[in-house]
Order: sequence, then structure tokens, then C-alpha cells
Amino acid sequence: MTTSGPSSARVAGILAEHLRDIPMGGFPIAAEPVVMPSAAYRELLAATRRLVELSHQTVLHLAPDPAGRMAALRVDPAGYQRANPDEAFELRHTGDVVRADVVIGEDGPRFVELNVGAGIGGMVQFEQQRRAWQRIRSAAGLPPLAGEDIFALFAALLRRTCAELGLPAGALLIGTLEDPGKRGRVNEMQVQLLGEHGLPARFARLPHLLDEIRPTDLLGVVQFCEDEAEQLGWDMTPLLTAIKGGMHAVPSQTSRLVDSKKVLAWLSEGLPWMSGQDRELVRRFVPWSRVLGERRVRWRGRAYELPRLLVERQEHFVLKGAAGLSSLEVFFGANTGPERWAELVRTGTESEYYVAQELVTPVRRPVRVMLDGSGRTDEVLANPVISPFCVGGVPTGCLMRFDTATGPGAVTVKSGAMLGCLLGAADR
Repeated sequence: MTTSGPSSARVAGILAEHLRDIPMGGFPIAAEPVVMPSAAYRELLAATRRLVELSHQTVLHLAPDPAGRMAALRVDPAGYQRANPDEAFELRHTGDVVRADVVIGEDGPRFVELNVGAGIGGMVQFEQQRRAWQRIRSAAGLPPLAGEDIFALFAALLRRTCAELGLPAGALLIGTLEDPGKRGRVNEMQVQLLGEHGLPARFARLPHLLDEIRPTDLLGVVQFCEDEAEQLGWDMTPLLTAIKGGMHAVPSQTSRLVDSKKVLAWLSEGLPWMSGQDRELVRRFVPWSRVLGERRVRWRGRAYELPRLLVERQEHFVLKGAAGLSSLEVFFGANTGPERWAELVRTGTESEYYVAQELVTPVRRPVRVMLDGSGRTDEVLANPVISPFCVGGVPTGCLMRFDTATGPGAVTVKSGAMLGCLLGAADR
């Protein structure tokens, strides 16, 4: 920021204005965006797009039909009741909205997981930060940073979907206020941001959907994680009833299969149909990952029995539940007791539900943090997780969350995570 730009207090005021009453949107927050050189930024987005495409192809190659795909992923078909009978539509909309989680290690960025579906969270937080920083830079006489408006992409996706179905442009955002990520002004902001791009939208609460739905609400956007809904006992009946009544729902049910952490593990292991270029991209950007089971693997050039490798080298690995949410089924070998870890490996081997992933140690970097609305700042040594988005097949800029923990662990709200964003350097 130049000395002629807004004061720290004014910067704080602009950030507060854009992020008011949005979960995780308050202070402390990053006092400036992380700016990646334009070539590296474009490369990160290209990797995001291709990994999303490869994940989709992986699920398609599992079996020629939905039942076979669910069987291959060992999921209960009872939880997949809203699949569209038009399988072509179902498959076109598996990756409508994706947020990757990327850790920057010593060897560069590593995609530790892909979060698939419109309930992934962070879209409003990213877009409001992007807008705030473009406004701040404009006031300082600086060119805008690279990062496409995520709601322009979202509106274009929904508009294309309506045209595909022969419907007038519009969407009903279906969510629940029980979801902590959808409280405050998040739903109101989504409606406003989509409206700015010419896409009429409304928000309806899942429990009251049948009371709030209108005859013109023919495209519904499922804005909550269905696995979480299942685990927490949220009643899905209103959504299923609306679909039976003629409403189309996106992202499609198959997005839950693409969301499985097993998919990234299979890509890491290598699949027969992958090209040499794809294998190299995965080798470079995805940490070593395997579905846990009783079998032999190669790790760092040597052959091992997988369960024995995980027990003997536990500090090098993370175990993740295939459908785990909010880090509830994530265990770091480095900070799990040996007996507990051995039991996790044993039960995971039996169930083949867990994925083992090589630990990516983040390169900690100094981040300036704005502490409060007065503009006071401090510098912390942070371990950021970078989250590029991909909407309708188009990748865009990255949400960032970070904390100051020095050891391995998930970077979450519970860990005291703060927000920031990563954008590309301005093209000259």
C-alpha cells in the first residue's frame, strides 16, 4: 500500500463494512492480501481446474452406472435419494462449485483435499474481501489485483443451467440457519451479489421450504452439506418433496461422490486412464495419499505393507475419513498417542473408510494482522491454508485461513483461524 493511500483506520473501516455480520468476517483479519506473482497464480488456478476435472473423471470411471459408483465408494445408497433421473444432467453438475484446500510446503503448493458442493462455505467471505481490497487499492492509485468475481461466475453457471432446462433465469438458494456458515448476512449477501449480475435469487430455509417455495422456483441450489445433514438429523423431506414436484437441484447428487477423499487418493496412486501429463500434475500438486486397507504400497521408493508403514512412521501421516466434515475425522500422527493411532489404523484398515495422506508441513510466513476496527496491526508467523475456488469449471482467487500454531493440526475456527485472501499480481 502506498503512503498516499487510505489510513489504517480507513482500511479497517472498509474491511468491516464489507464483512459485517458474516461468519469469520470480523477482526482480527489479514491486514493485506497475499499477492502471488501472476505466472504462479495462473499455474495454481490451472492446477485447480485440472484436478477438479480429473476427480470428476475418476468417479465416472468407477462404474457405468450410479449404483456401481456408490458401491465402489462404499456409500449407502439410502443417502442419495435426490439424484436426477436424467443421468446426463446429473453428471454435468457434479463439480459446479468446488473449493480446494492447499498447503504451501517446502516443495510448493499441495492440494490436501477438494470440497465439492454449494455448501462448501467461504464464497461470500472471499468475494467481500476481494471487493474491499480492490476498493482500497483504487483509493491508493494502484491497479486491481487478479481474481475474478466469484459471484459473476456463480450467476453465469446458474443462468446456463436455467437455459439448459428451458427455464427463466433464477434460483432458489436452499439452506438452513443451523449451519453456522450460513448465519448473519451470508444468505442476504448471496442474493444481492447474484442480483448484481442479473440472476434473480431468493433464499429459503430447508425446514420451511414447502411453505416458502413458489411455482416459479424451478432451480434449487442446495447450500448445505448433505453428509452433515444426515449426521445431524436434519430432515431432508422438504427438499425431496420439492424435487418430486418438479424442482431441479444443483449441484447434483453425484457431487457427494466427487467430494469423497478417496478420489484424490486414487489420483495420487495413479489410474490406468491417466495421461503422463496428468500423472506429473498429480505428483507435483497432490501429497502421497492412499485408501487405507490391507495391501502393499510404495512410499519414498520402498515397498511397505500399508498398515505397518502407518504405525511405524506415524509422524509422517494424517488419517482422514472419506466423508469427514470440519476436521472431525482428521487425525495427525504427529500429535496422536501411539495406542490411539494404532487403533485408528486397525479399524480404518478393516473398514477401508479412511484415507492416509503424507503430512504436508506448511512453510510458516509472516502475516500482518489487523487487530480491530481502529486499524491497529501486528505481525504473526502464520501457517496459511489457501483455498482456490472453481465455479462452473472456471477457477478464481483464493480464500485464506491461518492461525499461529507451530505443530501439525487442522486450521479451523476452533484453532483460532483468521481470514485473508490470496490474489494474483496485477498484470502490467
